[in-house]
Amino acid sequence: MEISIKKEVFQKFHPKLKIVFLLIEELDNKSKLHEAEHILQEMERLAHLTFHRDNPKTHSLISPWTAAQLEFGKEAKHYKTSLERLLHTTLSHKSTKAKDTLTNLLHYLALKHLVPFGADDFKKIGGNVTFALAGGKEKADFFHHLKEKALYYHDEKRILGTKLDYWKNSKTRLSLKSKSALVHFEILPPVTQENTKKLIDDAKTLISSFCSGKVKVFILDAKKSSVKYEL
Repeated sequence: MEISIKKEVFQKFHPKLKIVFLLIEELDNKSKLHEAEHILQEMERLAHLTFHRDNPKTHSLISPWTAAQLEFGKEAKHYKTSLERLLHTTLSHKSTKAKDTLTNLLHYLALKHLVPFGADDFKKIGGNVTFALAGGKEKADFFHHLKEKALYYHDEKRILGTKLDYWKNSKTRLSLKSKSALVHFEILPPVTQENTKKLIDDAKTLISSFCSGKVKVFILDAKKSSVKYEL
């Protein structure tokens, strides 16, 4: 199986985009669910102290995504990455708690490190995974058409998710029964190499401690835009 990012993503979206992938095996996605919910709750409280409801898009680590969303024109203010949606929910005094352990950990990591993310049940992915820019004719589901230049990813059967206007295909969503997962974090400047290493170390420690998972890490960028992998 291969994961790749099309060259057009670097040419037309951002030349310095990096995507950190975590391939997780032997996943226990339910035993420490309540403990994962607890640390997420603590991070939500910290987010309340850090942000005001009206200013997340102006934060230095979020504003690069805001700039990318401006490609959508006047509608840009309505578009949110997975991170912005988490922050919006949190700052609206609603819980971002999920029904499985790993998703709660990913919410925690996204709020702590302020990076967008995505995750899929590995066993439900249908073949090679590709990140690309939409041409404007793609249809994610009956209600969701992709806008031109939208950053999205797909396997050989279906669209798995969109990034700037976050949407996730329910067919590959994580559940309590998931035994393996493919997770990705999207990185744009000013997130540094040191910041990225801290995110990876934090993720590996949490997943090992809470999910007993074995984690393989690989990073794709303009210099290395594809990788082959197997469980």
